[in-house]
Amino acid sequence: MGQLIEVKTTKLNKTIIFDLNRSVSGQEGMTFHNISEASLIPDVSGQLALKLFQETNDIDTIFIQSNIVTVNFNRNLGADTSEVEKTLENFFVFYGEEE
Repeated sequence: MGQLIEVKTTKLNKTIIFDLNRSVSGQEGMTFHNISEASLIPDVSGQLALKLFQETNDIDTIFIQSNIVTVNFNRNLGADTSEVEKTLENFFVFYGEEE
């Protein structure tokens, strides 16, 4: 149940900007510096940041504003952004296809 999110990715060295086809926060942006900060915010943006911190290594900060998610990494990921893209795409999917 739930729909996949479409993600457009822009890479700028250690910063990756994800443009989503739906909003995950209000117009006021929010920055998360670590997993503990994200765990204290019960809204959608806090839960998304928490999931990204849990599933992805080397994240320095996450900034979420409306349909834009900006992730700053501790290292340059090169072309390997598929892990983060998959987390974002599946964020609103509550359970997978039945087998």
